[in-house]
Amino acid sequence: MASFDQGMSILDLASPLACRNIPPVPLEPNYFSAQVSDALRFYLELNPGAHRKFTVVSGGWERCRSDYEIQRAGFSSAIIECVSRGVGTLTLGEKSYELKPGTIFFYDQGTAHRIRTSPEHAMEKYFVAFEGGAELLRECQIFPGTVLQAMHPAQINAVFDDLIAHGRSDHANRARMCQIALQYLIMKIADNAVPHGPAHTVAIATYQRCRQFIEENHLRVHSLAEVAAACHVDSAYLCRLFKRFRRQTPFQYLQNLKMNRAVELLQDGACSVKQTAQELGFNDPYNFSRSFKRIFGIAPRQMQKRGE
Repeated sequence: MASFDQGMSILDLASPLACRNIPPVPLEPNYFSAQVSDALRFYLELNPGAHRKFTVVSGGWERCRSDYEIQRAGFSSAIIECVSRGVGTLTLGEKSYELKPGTIFFYDQGTAHRIRTSPEHAMEKYFVAFEGGAELLRECQIFPGTVLQAMHPAQINAVFDDLIAHGRSDHANRARMCQIALQYLIMKIADNAVPHGPAHTVAIATYQRCRQFIEENHLRVHSLAEVAAACHVDSAYLCRLFKRFRRQTPFQYLQNLKMNRAVELLQDGACSVKQTAQELGFNDPYNFSRSFKRIFGIAPRQMQKRGE
């Protein structure tokens, strides 16, 4: 389907003057599936093989028809897809996965894949095709053939919605805006998603329960041992869970929450540095100050002055 500027009629496009002044309107890429009942799509780069810089090629959202089935030996660009509704099946190489809301998968030129929807519960899904970004993907541990499950799918969907809005806009910097949105999407996936599959279900549930306990009780608990005892898990196992699903220790997570509260108390001006340390469970104000500076880069007294 061709696109044309709003406000310009097809008759205007057909005139000789229009043909001299307006560049040819590109057709949608032929890789966009026709097996959809509705879609919101955009495309920015129709010759992605011309360069390898980090750039968004195309993206969008699709509502699959009941007969939706895609089978390819690979794809011309790297692609991240995320199921927002419905169920289906995915085969990457020789491995098969169940697709459900929040399932995220990544494939590229060398990844054979087959995507099929359930006829009874047709999928809706987001996708973004892009070039480059290898360093960021490695940093976030997202590799071709990766299949993840978002712990909070609505957060991932919201970033995709922003990406699509940028891609479909007429903003002069829409390509740059899409690139930034994609960077954020990749980092959000790394922070929000966990390995796919039933083998991880119990571990994920335990991690979420422990994390919620820390969030709700970070002002009254002061050590990893307290958290582990309250959550009825071994301290070493608790550390493994956080390293696996959050890439930080539970103690680091606890301290970050405490320090965010410290900023609020110091900016409010109601507490001294010593009182703030005591409020957060630090027996030694010096240790509190050292931890605060390590996290925020400034001493607590400097933060206190900023609040005056």
